[in-house]
Amino acid sequence: MPTAARPIREWTVLGAGIAAVLGSFMPWGKVSAPILGTVTVSGVDGTDGWITVGLGLVLVVYAGMSLRGQRIPMAVPVLAVLAALGLLGVGAWKIADLQATEAEMRAKMSGEDDVLGIGKAMSAAVQVSVGSGLWLLTFAGLAGSVTMVLILVSRYRGRDSS
Repeated sequence: MPTAARPIREWTVLGAGIAAVLGSFMPWGKVSAPILGTVTVSGVDGTDGWITVGLGLVLVVYAGMSLRGQRIPMAVPVLAVLAALGLLGVGAWKIADLQATEAEMRAKMSGEDDVLGIGKAMSAAVQVSVGSGLWLLTFAGLAGSVTMVLILVSRYRGRDSS
């Protein structure tokens, strides 16, 4: 692989790992409701955020080893690919879960037993949104996955031609 492309890929993986760690501590979801106010939840409020911190650190460790020029066994980049795919998977799953929970909440609030329409009015007033940390985490997983696959493919081709 060209020498200029190699560090860019590793720096991208390093950035994705750092972004994933930061995204784990940032807001993952926000619910605003009349009377109750606004509630924000970050990833580390539950166990999923700590898992994503660990996955992000795997990317950081791989990129750090690679940028320092250390000899890396093939298992390490494979583990980094799995970590990046894990980040992407957790992010996509949590976004879908948050949106499904919102739809379920709205359906329950404006059900058949809402004769006066109060539940429907409250449902319209409640705002649920995906937090910036969850978006950052998901995009970091996507960038890390794509970059790690490119690194593995170029490594595999390099071994074939030798």
